[in-house]
Amino acid sequence: MVWYIRFLKSPKLDQKGHVRALITVTTDLGDDFYPADLTLHAIIVTTEYEEDWMPGWQTVKWKSGMRTLWIDIVNLDAGPSVDLRLVVSSEQSRQGNTLLLDNIFEILSVWSDTFDWEKSQASNVVERRYRTDSGHERAVLEETGENATRDAGIALTAFLSTLVLQPRPTSDLAKLLQRTTPRGLRILELGSGCGLVGLQVADLYSTSDVLLTDLPEAMDVLNHNVEHARFVSNRGKIATAVLNWDEPLPERVAKQRLDLVIVSDCTYNPDSIPGLVKTLSSIAINSPNASVVVSMKVRHDSEAIFFELMVGAEFAEAEHTAIPLPDRYRSETGQELEVVEVYMYRSRKSAQDGWNAGSKTQVITHDQS
Repeated sequence: MVWYIRFLKSPKLDQKGHVRALITVTTDLGDDFYPADLTLHAIIVTTEYEEDWMPGWQTVKWKSGMRTLWIDIVNLDAGPSVDLRLVVSSEQSRQGNTLLLDNIFEILSVWSDTFDWEKSQASNVVERRYRTDSGHERAVLEETGENATRDAGIALTAFLSTLVLQPRPTSDLAKLLQRTTPRGLRILELGSGCGLVGLQVADLYSTSDVLLTDLPEAMDVLNHNVEHARFVSNRGKIATAVLNWDEPLPERVAKQRLDLVIVSDCTYNPDSIPGLVKTLSSIAINSPNASVVVSMKVRHDSEAIFFELMVGAEFAEAEHTAIPLPDRYRSETGQELEVVEVYMYRSRKSAQDGWNAGSKTQVITHDQS
């Protein structure tokens, strides 16, 4: 599985040049702690000279059984007007969190918000930085709590990135993603959160229209990440909108003829699943040929209601891919790896030629050596 370094108390700088922060290393939902020993690197960087100058650093040891760990960096070497960040990473993630299907990172590093001598404590907003298959770095802002990156989003992002590079696509999803049309694809993401999946999709399929949606409380972070991505890569066909699954579809969504709908890690709360399936059914009215891609890491038996409701809503499973998450500790102790499941659905009302309901399944393997 993926383990997330998180700030429980954001970095604080005192007048003596002492930076202190409290961290933990947990699962995406924060319901378990990293179970083995781990070396972590805490580095103070500047916004202007990140590659050339580190005003302070500390190597710390996370021990098996820990739930929290203090970081203390003394004798900070930085002037009064310099914006600073605290970066905490494992040895593996020091060079960035890779978004490659055959090399998904195990420990996810974290960048704090900026702080300095006047603004002595960083806010609770943090940044994750990812390296894509093209070698570019993507910075994604996230909040502690609901708008945070999760395992299914990371696995789906890596999976979709791999499909676009297949020289001879065999799956229906890969063929769809590599389809060349004058207008490109029309893609909608539901429950975008911080936007990692949607941003990568927009980058991979730059001629397509990509709309990222979520509830109003998620929009500040989502809009920030979209604007930053648009500024960095000049992607003009990516937009955001509020979409509540318990309300009628916004007009801009209801009237679109969509090619692809993406849902990532939105089924862990069974109470929200009926609203999700109802929204997918509403979308299918005007977009009966749209493919629906759902990624999930099943955590509870109660999530099975999703599959039951999808059948009742006249959706048929077309493809299923199982993506095991790398976990050296589980491998070394003989435990089964956790898996992210990626399903592709189509409405049974689809009028696409040559499509018959019936699922194709593949299991992706990783070398844990």
